[in-house]
Amino acid sequence: MVKPTIDAIDIDLKTGTTLGFYNFGEERPNILILSATEGNSAGCVYTCYLLMKYLEELDRIDGSVTVLPVSNPLAFRLGTFVSPLDSQALDSVFPGREYGTVTERIAWEIWRKASQVDYVIQLRSPPQSCVSHIIGMHREYIHVRNLASQMGLSFVTQSAGTRGALTTEAAHEGIPAIAIGHRGYRDQIDPQAAVEVREAIINFMRIRDMLPGERMESSSVFTGRLLNINSESEGFFIPKVNPGEDIRAGSVIGSVEGGTNIVSTFDGTIITLSRTNYVFEGDRIAQIGTPLLYQRGPVEESDEVSSRRKW
Repeated sequence: MVKPTIDAIDIDLKTGTTLGFYNFGEERPNILILSATEGNSAGCVYTCYLLMKYLEELDRIDGSVTVLPVSNPLAFRLGTFVSPLDSQALDSVFPGREYGTVTERIAWEIWRKASQVDYVIQLRSPPQSCVSHIIGMHREYIHVRNLASQMGLSFVTQSAGTRGALTTEAAHEGIPAIAIGHRGYRDQIDPQAAVEVREAIINFMRIRDMLPGERMESSSVFTGRLLNINSESEGFFIPKVNPGEDIRAGSVIGSVEGGTNIVSTFDGTIITLSRTNYVFEGDRIAQIGTPLLYQRGPVEESDEVSSRRKW
């Protein structure tokens, strides 16, 4: 059995901010897998748990895997997007600073690991219901595209390339790095989604000859950046499509109380979608993954739901 060694790094003892890196194997190639850079990421942490249980049952690994289940302990415990200690989002300050704020020191320690590995895989929980998908700078870097194409997930979306994000900084440094948007709901665990993402990672390890077993052959749809569909009115929103569905421009995505339809202005695939809830004018309803040739100029992308305008 493969027993992990644990590298515990204390960032801030007063708040119990300690990073626990679980190391399986010692050879190359090596992979860093991390999750919970923010709160409400229980599904991603559960995926890490399932992966570690699987690795522990193996006889050997031809390579090494480092798993960091909780990257931002205090934000994860409190369910917040930014740290309550310094109001910074972890995935915006990489490569961090050794003697900076708590969030910057966390980023610096993670970056020390990331800069030494062959692959980086970050697990993320989008704020809306979604289909499991990969986010990466696949249009700019062939090493990112190669990694994304070997994961076995159906959709690969173009990253906005925002500086300070771990996968962006790693890609610029020549490290194949992607994020996986986890299917399901941000504040809940979907066991099937966790198994799906775990199997995608295991499949990649088999392709890289790190693990025995049958490789899963699959093809991924590569899209441009995710384009937002926002509500133009206030009321109860009821979706009429599901994540993963292909739609055409003019298709009805859902309706707001009173019969106001929300229509897509793009061709593409529904990647994220709001559940039935109350929405305000300007709220993001869905994100569409459009064909690569659809986008010719820069398009802004945001993981955060648009600010609500209540009056």
